[in-house]
Amino acid sequence: MELKMTLSTQNDATPTLTVLVVDDDRDALEELQDIVDLEGWSAIIADSVDMALEVLEWYPHIAAVVTDVHFVDPSGDTSNGFQLMSRAKARFPERALSFVVLSGDPSALQSTQQTGAVDFLSKPLDPEKLIEAVRVGAQKAGPQVAPSALAETGENLLKKVQRITQDVHAANLQSSGGVA
Repeated sequence: MELKMTLSTQNDATPTLTVLVVDDDRDALEELQDIVDLEGWSAIIADSVDMALEVLEWYPHIAAVVTDVHFVDPSGDTSNGFQLMSRAKARFPERALSFVVLSGDPSALQSTQQTGAVDFLSKPLDPEKLIEAVRVGAQKAGPQVAPSALAETGENLLKKVQRITQDVHAANLQSSGGVA
């Protein structure tokens, strides 16, 4: 997957909420991004736990994270939304991040509750339930750094992140003999 992260906003207005969406499935990312965009929020997408953690570091105004339970990182390693939650909480203990976890496996609910997720949603996804879960989670998280305070550097940072991730992807391809 060449596109590692995109930032989108609706109508060039400053969004009231920024949501990080993490999934290894490009179609799922696009669907989730569309739901977030249609609500008038800003979506930042990432396809791995490591990329999501970097995004959380670069964008301190993110209040909500929507993540799949199971996914495979570009390196081929398996990861999950629970690892993302625990690593994010350890790395950013001062931030009140809210997590909404998605899964097609209802048995994952117990693990989700134990890790402190705000909500667990089953797939196939009901967009209204996602919107409500993100809204509730963001209210619990409280105010974050205002997006307008970061607006000037946001686009330049996004371009830098995209360039770096493309370079890393190219280096990984080269080191693996062209096999991703």
